[in-house]
Amino acid sequence: MRVLKSKFLFAFTIFYGYSSIKRGFIYVLTYLSIPLAELFLIYIITHGTFVKFAIIGGLISVMANNGFSSIGDFVFLRLESRLQDLLVATQIGPSDYIIGLMLANLLYTLPGIALYVILSIVYKVINLMNFFPLLVTMILLLFTTSSIGFFLASLVPHTRYGWGLAGLLSSILTIVPPVFYPYTFLPKNVYLALLPIPTTASAIFAQGITGLINVNQNMLYISFIILFIEAIIFLSLSVRFSRWREI
Repeated sequence: MRVLKSKFLFAFTIFYGYSSIKRGFIYVLTYLSIPLAELFLIYIITHGTFVKFAIIGGLISVMANNGFSSIGDFVFLRLESRLQDLLVATQIGPSDYIIGLMLANLLYTLPGIALYVILSIVYKVINLMNFFPLLVTMILLLFTTSSIGFFLASLVPHTRYGWGLAGLLSSILTIVPPVFYPYTFLPKNVYLALLPIPTTASAIFAQGITGLINVNQNMLYISFIILFIEAIIFLSLSVRFSRWREI
């Protein structure tokens, strides 16, 4: 079994996460802008009725956008800065690289995560009973979307396509699935068709585990198992089939 390079993970997190935040804190606000705008709109439109769904949806959206937006970062580092070429020539593997960028981007999203956790506590969405399973779900979602991002980024031929694809996936996969509204609003055949999407599976599990909506145990187990399996499969696929070589 391959051991992750902990020193590389720490150094890359400081290099691409902490130092970047020091140079441009505005990017932290960028990660927060869309979920907060959606939270505001949902609060206004529903007169506060669905604000708890918007809080959970915002947390899921922040974590998913972390992974999807990494497409642009991976493409930039591969085609423009050529950093990936340097790493390929070392003992660093694609799994180290994926997790390193994932941790670096996670620093950007920590203020947003903290904000949604505080809102969840204020609105009594999170408690001691559901905190841990919700945390595990968010970690699995982060691994899944980051792995998808790395795999797709390895196929993108130009940097501008990478940023465009990242924005497109972030918008579609956090707005169309039942992330900000109860999944029961959709016909059964529709939400079952959307269930393989990581944001759908995590939203259904989160809505059920936090008690926002009555989700039967079978659906809870199914949504969590889907997310768990997808995290393993997409990480394996990205490591096995992505272009981890000098361009």
